[in-house]
Formats: sequence, structure tokens, C-alpha cells
Amino acid sequence: MAVSSDRVRSGPRAPPRAHHVFETGELNVLAISDQGTQAPAKGYLRGTHRVVPPEETWQRIRPQLARYGVTRVADVTGLDDIGIPVFQAVRPASRTVSLSQGKGLTPAAARVSATMEAIELWHAENPPSASRTSTARALDLPYELTALDLAEGSLLHADLPLPWLAGEGLLSGQPTPVPEPAVRLDHTYRAEWAPPLFRTTSNGLASGNTLAEATAHALAELCERDALARLRARPRSDWYRLDLGSVRDTDCRFLLERYAKAQVSVDVVVAEREPACFEVRIRSEAHPVTYTGAGCHLDPAIALTRALTEAAQSRLTAIAGARDDLPPVLYRTAGDRPLVREDLGTRTTPWWDAPAGGDFDADIRALAGSIAARTGTEPIRVVLPSPTGIPVVKVIAPGLDFDDRTNVSSGADRSRSSDGDTR
Repeated sequence: MAVSSDRVRSGPRAPPRAHHVFETGELNVLAISDQGTQAPAKGYLRGTHRVVPPEETWQRIRPQLARYGVTRVADVTGLDDIGIPVFQAVRPASRTVSLSQGKGLTPAAARVSATMEAIELWHAENPPSASRTSTARALDLPYELTALDLAEGSLLHADLPLPWLAGEGLLSGQPTPVPEPAVRLDHTYRAEWAPPLFRTTSNGLASGNTLAEATAHALAELCERDALARLRARPRSDWYRLDLGSVRDTDCRFLLERYAKAQVSVDVVVAEREPACFEVRIRSEAHPVTYTGAGCHLDPAIALTRALTEAAQSRLTAIAGARDDLPPVLYRTAGDRPLVREDLGTRTTPWWDAPAGGDFDADIRALAGSIAARTGTEPIRVVLPSPTGIPVVKVIAPGLDFDDRTNVSSGADRSRSSDGDTR
């Protein structure tokens, strides 16, 4: 089937502007914690919560794509028969992955999702200059350095000199330093040896129409990864599956019907209820590999929508074959993978409603408070300066658990990759 794409024309680079304001347009707004004024209400609520519809976001970011090295944005929905919109954004000069994925209820939402992920990665590859070099012991940090996401065999210790970035506690508003290597993403080859310190992932990296919107999305992602890690630690006999017949949300029903029409089986595991976190597992006789997707949000309908669309994205990632971090299980012949439904336990739970707040600052307080209650430490936000004014943040949450996961499994045993998921 044909794959449509938008090629990006090169143009003069925009001059640097304030990192948290759009370069053009009417949406020159900041988060309440930055300005002391009321943050904008959520203006788009279908499948995600945003300040403006994805069509408007696309018009704002499209002129800036060449600045971030994005050369093509392609609609790959037609490569699969499920029909849930999935897009890819190509960034050939990336220092991480050159292909970013995006999904959504509509093509416009999926296009923006893929493109914003590419923009986020560019910012993580180009973090701000370190404000200082010091040891953790000398800084008297309000969190344990070893509570960060550490690399396997990490040689990190409190007396190791590190470059530090300026961060902000999301509950206290207090300046809080964050190690620069915990923010930077760079998978390029280095000639010199460097000690293993932090596991470099995109956990907590997010963008948005406003700083508050980006921060809320980063926090939800951190809650999702933590909930999934704790789910993995529990025996499957203790897992709860969602009773799909009880789901009332219109958009979720639409997505479930898409899967049913394509003869794809769907199981939904409840990883957490507050905030809602689901893991969706899909499998079909024609494509007998289990693909997963996850979503977390204060509103269960948004969380489930994210998980359902991400599972479709995971399958399309494998079908397209354009990523270089796909696990080997995908390349076994279909005859080696009989269609056996996974044992996810016998417990089920019905659908529940828990609408999120009307603005992102309320969501930030709720999500940051949930993380702090679990870890005893508030999450910390690092704002990544943008040359075009697109708000991008990296949120660090000392003490959370993270699951080293992919979105593909062979059945009972999950495939693992050191780079995290394949979204």
C-alpha cells in the first residue's frame, strides 16, 4: 500500500528565542508556576489533553522542522489492516534513533505525535550547557544520587565530579541541580572510554504547546514506566485484566472495534488505578507476535486510548521494519510462533471514570504529588532551551522504578533491549 509523506523544505535557521514561548501565533503562554497567572484551560480533549487541536500545533511546528533535521513525516497507517493512525518522522542526522513514531485517534494527532517526539529527541541530544561542575556531596542534594536511573554496573558515587544542569522541584519550586549525563541522549560511538553512570532513556522527556502541558505529559510517562515495572514484579496471578465489555468511553470503544474488525485479539492489564495505567497486549493469527502498548493519565479514558493506539503503533513499527532497534523475535517464521493466548490471570475489573482536572497545573500537582508520595522525593524538571520556542522538558524522578521494556514479546517471555521501548 502507498505511504504518504510530507517532505520538509530547508530554510534559514530561526534566531534563538525564549525557550518556552512559541515563535509565532497567538499561543504565547507560560505555565502558572513561571508567570504567576492562570494557565490556559485544556482546549482539546479527544484521545489526549492539549491546549489546542493537533491541526493548530502542526501549523506552528511545520515551519521549524528543518531546524531540527526532520526531513520527512510519513503516514504508514496503510501498511497494516487495523486502521489506527500511525506516522513516522525521519531525522537522518539523529544521535539516537533516526525514526520517531507517533499515534493518535486521527491522522492529525498521529502526525503531531511523531513530529514532536523527533523534536524532543533533538533537544535531549542538545541539552543546555552545564551551569557548574561539582560533586554530589558538595552540592548537598535534596535527593539520593543513587536513586536516579543508573546504568548496569554504574560506577557513580557521591565524590565523582559531574556537570550539572539547573532544575526545579515541581512541588516546592526550589532550584535543584540535576546531573547533565542523566538528561543528555547520545548513542554515537565514542573513541574514549567513559565510566557507566546513568541509563540514558527518553523517560520523562516530553514536549507540548505550553511548558505546563509538556510537564504534565512527562510526569504521566514517568508514572507509566514505574507502574509497569511494579506490574512486572508481581506474579501474573495477581494481575487484573480490564473487562472490555464494561468500557463506556466512545473513543476507546471505537479503537476496540477497529481491532475486532481486523481480527486482532486485545487484552488490557490494569497496572495502576490512580493515576490510571494500562498495558494493552494485541495478537492475531495472521501476525502471531504479541505487541504491547501502555498509557497513563489521570483520566482512564485517555490512558486506555494511549495504550490502544501505542499497541497498533508497535505492530506497525515491526511491519515497516524501519527501526534499527527491533528485537530478533520479529524475524522468526510464523510457524515457530503458534497463536497461544497468554496467561494473564483470571481476575478482572470493570471500567471506572475519574476525569482529570481542567488545566495542566492541576494535573502537575496531582501527578507530582503521587510520585512524591511513592518515593519521598519531589520530581525535578529541567527545561531544555529551544531555538524555536517549542516547550520541551526532561523530568527526573529519583526513586521511581523503571522497566527495561520493548513493545514486542514472543508470548510468555518478554524480549528485552537495553534501549527501552520501540515506540
